[in-house]
Parts: sequence; structure tokens; C-alpha cells
Amino acid sequence: MKNWKREFFVLMIYLAFVFSFFFLLLILFSLPVKANSWHNLQQGDLTAQSLFDQMTAKKQEAGGHPFYEGISKEANYKDTVLDGQAQGAVNSDPAAQMIYQSSDARPQVKIDPVTDPLIKGSNEVMANPLEVIGGKGTQVVEVQQGGKTETVVCEESGEDSLESCARELTVRVIKTKVKKTWEGQFRYWKTRKARKHGHYLACTALRQGVMNADRQQNSDVTAAYLACMQELGGQLTAGHVSLASTPFVASQIVAVNFKMTKRKRSNRLRVSRSGYVDSNDHGTKYDLYPRIIIDFEEDSYEVLPDEWSDNCARLEERVDSGLCGYVSRICTAPHQTRIINDIPITRNCWQETMTYACSYPAKDDCGALRARGCAQINSTCKQYVGNVCVVYQQTYQCKDAPRTIFQIVGGNTPFCMDGNCRDQSWENNDELMSSVAQLSILKEMQGNLQNGFLFKGEDNRCSKYIVSFKDCCGSGKGWGNDMGLASCNAKEKLLNKRRKLGLCHFVGTYCDKKVLGQCVKKKTSYCCFSSKLLKAFQEQGRAQIGMGWGKPKHPLCRGFTISEIQRIDFSKLDLREAFEDIMKNFKPGKMGDISRQVGERLEVIKGGMVPNAKQQPNQRAGGA
Repeated sequence: MKNWKREFFVLMIYLAFVFSFFFLLLILFSLPVKANSWHNLQQGDLTAQSLFDQMTAKKQEAGGHPFYEGISKEANYKDTVLDGQAQGAVNSDPAAQMIYQSSDARPQVKIDPVTDPLIKGSNEVMANPLEVIGGKGTQVVEVQQGGKTETVVCEESGEDSLESCARELTVRVIKTKVKKTWEGQFRYWKTRKARKHGHYLACTALRQGVMNADRQQNSDVTAAYLACMQELGGQLTAGHVSLASTPFVASQIVAVNFKMTKRKRSNRLRVSRSGYVDSNDHGTKYDLYPRIIIDFEEDSYEVLPDEWSDNCARLEERVDSGLCGYVSRICTAPHQTRIINDIPITRNCWQETMTYACSYPAKDDCGALRARGCAQINSTCKQYVGNVCVVYQQTYQCKDAPRTIFQIVGGNTPFCMDGNCRDQSWENNDELMSSVAQLSILKEMQGNLQNGFLFKGEDNRCSKYIVSFKDCCGSGKGWGNDMGLASCNAKEKLLNKRRKLGLCHFVGTYCDKKVLGQCVKKKTSYCCFSSKLLKAFQEQGRAQIGMGWGKPKHPLCRGFTISEIQRIDFSKLDLREAFEDIMKNFKPGKMGDISRQVGERLEVIKGGMVPNAKQQPNQRAGGA
């Protein structure tokens, strides 16, 4: 083997060298030279012939089949050779000899095909099988099954109820007393009695009678007084004190005092126009100016910031839960002036009435009955809010479609060869829709894996403006026709449509904007899915594996990982919410097509397994 390979390799090298040399000669001969052209041509022919002769010799040395190694061992694998080898092995093998001896020692039994009981009984069964097995007189009859009528009760959400609450404006005014003092010149009316007893001012200052003062037309405060002359032991009861215009009224006066101011000395007693008195007769050698000091109280008012109070807390909680939406805010006490703590206060609105549209949760389990084709026969209101029914109790009548089966009756024994007779009737299949729903989930998995997640949801949000009472979320049902939806953005309008179709799961509400510590704008977040089926699967699947929805400000709308889906028990999923939508896409004609296709496929399979003896498959021309 190795020798011919080496020779073949040498031959190839030699041939390569020869052809290279021949090609080089052609190039050289083609160059223009001054030698004899005819001589050069002859020399080239001789050289080429020599090379061809050498190649022929090498071919003869290599032979016609360079890869042939002689007769292989597989050549002995023929039927005749193998049979001979097997026979030789049988003669010498102990196990083969034991089998031969056992076969020779076994008793020989001869069966008579005419009189043997087994053969005779078999022929009788073939000739009259029903009579032999006791089934004579049997017949096939049609039996109707199903068609039962069932009455089922379910719950369904009603219309949104309009509920109102009031907001009241409270204005508080704090009233306080501020103490002030006024000081002025003391003046009096001159009378004869005053002149006669002109030195009365030297006594103690006037302290009585001032609180009985009243205001005269000249805007002066005129007070009757009682002056005492303690030094002289007498008193003066006539005369008045006249004061210039003052910043207070008599009812504000708390106390009145007088004081004497020294002026100049004088040796005579006189009463001047300005009201000073010379008290020289009593041992004083100076002049006095009398001045009056009045203490009074003035009212001070402080208006505190406006405060709104309401009884809307219950409705606002339902707004934050996505069950209520804003409808209107109307001022029911506009532009009034009210007296609060003696002060007139004017405001544009003192009372507002807030109106909300609210929906009430119900089981909403009627969709599965409609999907079965049940007919509604009654409807009653289960819960009223005012005059609006918010939850209905619906009654449906469901009737199973009648089925026709075939049964064999008559005869002495049941028609079953081995005694294992079976009942050919059946019960209603209530698991069809659940199976279809679960298969739909599996179908959704195809090509739906995104970044390692399946059945991913979408984060959708809407806004509520508390100050302007503008609501781009609403309660979902019936909302959006005339409630300011036009002023909401495109994403909020899309969320409204998805909520009406039941495709969104409520996550929560949070404050998006505050002014002076008060929330003026709220946002509500939802996780929305492409179908009710995926929403129901997400809601129930998350509950099984303990997976939440995140926080309102950061909702968790991601899909499931493969490992999380493996932890979900599909048999515990209640997907009736999606049955109605599945049946909307169900076309009865499709089932007929599927049945026909399956039947044709079975016939093809049967034809391949048990070919018809009367019509054998065509053979290829020239053999199999």
C-alpha cells in the first residue's frame, strides 16, 4: 500500500517538472533569435517526444489501477459462504445442539381441519356470528341525549352614578383690643360760677363723670365733670369740659386724667383764655397749664387666609382608586358679602357643589354565559345609588345542544366480544373554553419573547387636576363623551379606550404636583395588555407566584420570565373573563373545515397502512 503511494507521488512530481520544463522551452523558442527556425522546430519536436515517452513508461510501471490493494475481506460476505459458516458453527455449538434435541423430543400433534373442535367452532362463528355469541335479534337505534335547560344567575356592573358633595368657604376674622392714649389741651366754658370759684383747678384731677360723655354735633367730646377742691374743703358742680375732635368715641374711653404743667410765676390770680390758673392765694408762686389725658381702646381686626372644608373625602378616595371621576364643579353661593365679627367680608364664591361619576365593582361573570350562547330571561337591580342602578343581577337560561348517539339493543347478551362493555353516552364538556383559553395563552408565547420576558404590559397614566376639576381618567364606564376628554392628550385618550375594553389593571394614584404644600395635580397609573386573556393571566399568575404590581409612581408592568411561567399552575387559572372575546373570534365554519381536513388526513394514513387489495399501488416501469 505504502509503496504504490510513494511511487504515485514521485510520478506526480516528475510530471509537474516535465510540463514546467516544456512550457519554459515554448517561451524560449518563441523569442526572436537569429538562429535557424527549421532547426529549432525539429529540436523542439524531439524534446517533446522524449518527454511523452518517459510519461508512457511511468504509466506502465504504475499499472491501470493504482489504488487497487487486492481482494478485500468483505468479499466473503455472501449468502452461500455465510450459510456454510453457520452450519459449521451449529455442529460444534452446545446451545444449538440442545435446541435441536428439544425439538426432536417434542410430541407431534396433528390437527384435522374438518373434525377438529377448534377449527369447527371457528367456522361456525364465521358463518353465523350473532347467533353463536347470543346477539341474535340486536338492532342499532338512535338515542337523543343532552338538551337540558339550566338557569344561571350572574352579576354585571350597571351605569355610573352621579354623586355630589359640598365645599364650604370659611373666613375667620380675629378681633382684638389695642390700648391707646390721647393727650390734649384742657378747655372749659367760662361761667360766673367758674370765675367766682376760679381756683378750683388746683385740686385733684377730674376722674369722675367722663364715662357718661356723649358726642355733640360739633364733633367735640363734652363731658360733665365733678371737680373737687380738697384744699378748700368744697366742691364745684357747675361747668363743662370741651375737647377738640378726637380719634375715638365716648364708648372707647377707659380712663381720663389731668396734669398741670408749670408755666410762669404771677402775683395775681386770674383765669386766662387758655385755661391756666394762678394759685398764688394757696401758697404756690407759679402758673399751671391744665392738660387732659384720655386712655381708650381701639378695635383691631385680622382676616385669616380662606379655608375650604368639604364632605368629599369618601368620593376622593374612590377617585384615587379609579372608581370615580370628576364631572363638574358649580358655585352655588356666588358673590356675597357676609358680616363676620363686625367686619364685612366679600368673596366671589362661598359654596361649591362637586359632582362625581362613580362605578361600583361587580363580579361581571356574565360574559362566559353569553359565550355559551345562553339567553337572558330576567334582570333585577342588586344595588341602587340614588335612582341609579349600579349593580345588576342577570338571569340566563342555558340549554345544551341535543346530541344523537347510536346504541345496539336486543339479543341475549350485551354486544361486546370480551365482556368489557362500555356506555356510549357522554356528559357535557365544561372544560372546552378553559382548554381553548389556555391554548390561546400558549399560542401567544410564539414569537412574544422580548428581552427575556413574555406577555409584557404597557405603563399607561392619566391626570386629574384638582383646582380646575379637570379629569382625564374618569371612572371608565361611559366617560369621555362630554366631560372634557378633548382637552386630554393622545395617550390619555388611548388609555380611556383600553379601559373601556377591560384591558387595563389599576395600580394606584399619586400626587404629581404640589403648590404651597397642597396637591393640585394627581396621576393614576395602569398596566394595560393586548387582550383580556393576557390581563387575566397576568392578574392570576402574579397572585400565584407572589409578584406585585409595583408602586403607583413606578408601576411594574413587565412580563413573566420563563422560570416564573413554569411556577404558574395553569389548572388553577379562571379565565372566564376572556371567554366572550374568544367566542367572538370563533367561527363555526372553521370547525367543519378542520373536521374535513382531519378526516382526509386519516384516510391518507389508513391508505398507507392498509392498501386496498383491489387496487394495488402502481409500480415503476422496470421494477420496484
